[in-house]
Amino acid sequence: MSDPLHENCRGFAESGGLVTGVKLTHVPMAQTKYELIEATLIDERAAQGNIVARVFVKDKKGVDAMVNCWMAWPWKGHMPASWEGKGLPGNPNYPYQHMITNVYNPLNSQGPLAIYIGDANGAVNSDVIAGLGLPAGRHVGYHLVFQERGGQTPTQPTQPSQPNQPTTPAGDDILARLQRIEQKLDRIAERFGIQG
Repeated sequence: MSDPLHENCRGFAESGGLVTGVKLTHVPMAQTKYELIEATLIDERAAQGNIVARVFVKDKKGVDAMVNCWMAWPWKGHMPASWEGKGLPGNPNYPYQHMITNVYNPLNSQGPLAIYIGDANGAVNSDVIAGLGLPAGRHVGYHLVFQERGGQTPTQPTQPSQPNQPTTPAGDDILARLQRIEQKLDRIAERFGIQG
């Protein structure tokens, strides 16, 4: 498996007075059901004041999976025997959204939060992504993608939302989107035994 951490998650960085990088830690948990396949910082400019970690979870076929997406604390630089606190998102929306409110000093520590997929009681059932928080109180967000182990590599990665980007797709993009929709419908039909 390749490293799921985007370049902007490998160390604290600023540009033009805005946060452009943080240091996250990926904790592989090889015997669990889900693996982290992508972790990206939504930097201070792109976040536009939002402080949310958006978490996408896919099954082996790349279809959205309904799971328990936990946030846990405190992260102290190593995997604890148990978390002092943990919680599920405050709303049932998908993608899962955890509010990030914990401030930390990025010059000498990582953020105090971690996110993982777990069972109903919060037992870890995935890799863990840790070090999340608000660096020096600055408003950033996170884009995380987990996938069931053994799944196909997504043909089109789930992209973090980027404000100020054109929203009208080009012709090739529309065709690609229609093909992905058709593939998803085929998988749904297969799952329910519907012949086309």
